[in-house]
Amino acid sequence: MKKIKIISALLFCFAWQYVFAYQGFNVNGGYIMPMEVSLYGGAAFSDTRKTWLGQDADFGGSGFVLGGTLMGLISNYFSVGFDFSYTNSGYGKSVALPQGDFDFRMEQYRPMLLTKTYLISPAISRFSLYVPLGAGLDFARVSQRQSGVEDKKADTLSGFALSAGLGAEFNFDNNTFISFEGRYNWAWYPGSNDYDLSSAKSAFAAVKLGIRFDSGYEFLY
Repeated sequence: MKKIKIISALLFCFAWQYVFAYQGFNVNGGYIMPMEVSLYGGAAFSDTRKTWLGQDADFGGSGFVLGGTLMGLISNYFSVGFDFSYTNSGYGKSVALPQGDFDFRMEQYRPMLLTKTYLISPAISRFSLYVPLGAGLDFARVSQRQSGVEDKKADTLSGFALSAGLGAEFNFDNNTFISFEGRYNWAWYPGSNDYDLSSAKSAFAAVKLGIRFDSGYEFLY
């Protein structure tokens, strides 16, 4: 069902690209600010470890990420906007204790302000490179499993997040593009929680599909 919803959303976005026709970066001596909407998904990897009950525990292993962005290209080389992602890291390596084997999974929801700085601008090339940088919030849920049985009680955390990475983008035309993007993410959780987890690190590699259209806002120069 989730896959059907994701595919339907992508088809809807691509169908609307011809309604919001993207005319270009420079028009009539001015700059028409394009907007871009994209959806992405890929593989996620947790890099969060913590000493728990005297043992080194992995809080998460490998899983998946889903997300979307809405951005405005305020120049040929820079865009800014909003990004939201959901990461499920899966269960990490088990910790052997007398009570049984324990393992942990982290789920993270991240609303962020995101910028993209293009090293090669999409205004001059079908292929472009960019650096994504993000800052925002992180809402996490830690699930625990004992000897393969998940504990219904889960701990929730909230804090701040930063993200940095590298992306490669190919423009099919003025409206549609595909990107391959990797990011490394940091999160900090002030206050107390059941696992005394003050920070988390993770990474993901994702494929992004998107459209561009004119915002209607023009910069004159």
